[in-house]
Amino acid sequence: MNRNVQMAIAALAISASSTAHAGGIGLLYSGGLHQERAYYYSQSGEQGVDNQFRPNYGPGFETLVGDKDEKIQGVLRMNLMNDLPPEEPDTQGAQNTTAPPAHEQDVRKVGSLGLGIQWGLLGDPSGFQMVAMSVVGSGFITTDNTEFMFLEAGLGGTYNLTDTIQAHASVAGTVRVRKHWSYGPSAYAGFRYMFD
Repeated sequence: MNRNVQMAIAALAISASSTAHAGGIGLLYSGGLHQERAYYYSQSGEQGVDNQFRPNYGPGFETLVGDKDEKIQGVLRMNLMNDLPPEEPDTQGAQNTTAPPAHEQDVRKVGSLGLGIQWGLLGDPSGFQMVAMSVVGSGFITTDNTEFMFLEAGLGGTYNLTDTIQAHASVAGTVRVRKHWSYGPSAYAGFRYMFD
């Protein structure tokens, strides 16, 4: 069986477990910036690197575990990210350089899975609440075999529109790790259906 199918079935089994009696499910959309490296080479073969912040965006799905009236909840987040490729490198004034055509690549599709905790800081979980988020995960499905690990920490808020519908938004600092560390901001917003 295909590895991607196995991962999707495992994620569905975790989120659909019959032992969870409290939590929520929701849809979200994310956007942010990530670092890309654009390489260039001098005539003598010396390598140069232009670090660029490039946009990423995409829809996602999440499940929450924990009573909706509690300040601490577990979060399982699945995203389909679109990473824009690097632009043509800035050679810092170097003359007669060559660069691989990375800027001509298509948008890179990344499937990610993150597991974390939402910590209630201020306010009432049944009304408006300021929260802290911490998530660790992996961009494990990529179109170009560039999987990565990521860590996120951020602040946000939740607001219960009804007894079962919750709006949420957060901003986070994101660290991606694959051969090198890269940094960037991320933002998330969406709606959740909460149940007890």
